[in-house]
Amino acid sequence: MFRKLHFKLTAYMGVILIAFMCFIAAGIYNFTRIIFEDGNKELMKSEAMRVYTYNNTTLLDFRNRGDTSYMRIGPSIALMGDKKLDASCVIYNIDLEQVYSEEDDIKISGNIKPLVSKAFEEKKDSYAVKRIGRYKYRIYTRYFDDTNGQTVVQVYQNTVNEDIFWSFLRTVLYGTGLSGTAILLVISFLFTGQALKPVRETWMRQKEFIADASHELRTPLTVIQTNLDVVLSDDEGTVEDNEVWLDNAYSETRVMAGLIDQLLILAKADANEEKLDISEFSLSEVVENVCQNMEIIARKKNLDFQMNIEEDIKIKADYDKIRRLIVILVDNAVKYTEKGGVTVSLFTDKNKRVFTVEDTGIGIAKKDLDRIFDRFYRADKARHREGGTGLGLSIAKWIADIHKYSLTVESELNIGSKFTLKMP
Repeated sequence: MFRKLHFKLTAYMGVILIAFMCFIAAGIYNFTRIIFEDGNKELMKSEAMRVYTYNNTTLLDFRNRGDTSYMRIGPSIALMGDKKLDASCVIYNIDLEQVYSEEDDIKISGNIKPLVSKAFEEKKDSYAVKRIGRYKYRIYTRYFDDTNGQTVVQVYQNTVNEDIFWSFLRTVLYGTGLSGTAILLVISFLFTGQALKPVRETWMRQKEFIADASHELRTPLTVIQTNLDVVLSDDEGTVEDNEVWLDNAYSETRVMAGLIDQLLILAKADANEEKLDISEFSLSEVVENVCQNMEIIARKKNLDFQMNIEEDIKIKADYDKIRRLIVILVDNAVKYTEKGGVTVSLFTDKNKRVFTVEDTGIGIAKKDLDRIFDRFYRADKARHREGGTGLGLSIAKWIADIHKYSLTVESELNIGSKFTLKMP
């Protein structure tokens, strides 16, 4: 599923990148061409003025002016500062007769003469691009009306070399765009994979969560069903006769209720629906109250239960959640300790409140320490035998995290474990 999604997102990104690159390339190309055309048009206008001025001024007078803007350096070349314009020029009088010509070997003045007539009729300049034969020509027709009478100067250029250049520029721009798109697609593919990684991991965890939850719920349901089947099959038995089976069923319903309660807590946590109800309370009293209840269970297992609780330690936190965290840690220690003892401590250390639960129980292997807070994770079969769901420590870690507390574990297999909660 995620592989297909990965390729689909990359494909979408590819389409967007191609469209963007084409837009940029087209923009650069058209902008460059517009700037070039406008500049060239101005140069042709200046060339027309040069030719007209040269035709109506003696060569000596023209040279004495020293005007480099209109200085003629050979036929068909005008110097406008540092810019050169290769063009052919023809001058017409009011009778449409050529009075001056600077045409190259390919003469097209006869083909564009109608533009001259139009200039005399409308008494204004014109600019046009026309295809004549195999080539395109840029044509500027300029109208003059002064003491020398009405005159029209035509300047035209063959655009064949420019067309080759523009074709080359298009190829370079679009080639560069496609190459850039290919590189960006590879980068996009890699980054998309990285972006999808947490989504993939979350989905896998959710899938495992559902599978594990189903398994955990199925176990007590099976036990309940089995015990009730025994009761129902005994037509003559009384409640007292079937007390054992009913007690078993009732016990499993409590396990099931507890599991569902834990699942609901984690579901709300995932949905960020659990809000903190912050208040100030005595943590010392909470720990002492929890330990008094747990001590009874520990004594029944012949465990040494020690409490080292510093008095009057107060915190600002969610009372119910902190109490649940403490219950989980202490209950876990008692549940998985068969001999030795459990020590619960609460003290201050360098402006930090520290709560520890240390036991001499079954311990946790080093390979399991990194996953001990994962949902439904049980380090070994012993934990399963004790009836653990693998959710308690996950809930404890979540409570610590939302309070911005630090919850860590130190453990050695068959020696014991120590859970430490640090509260700033």
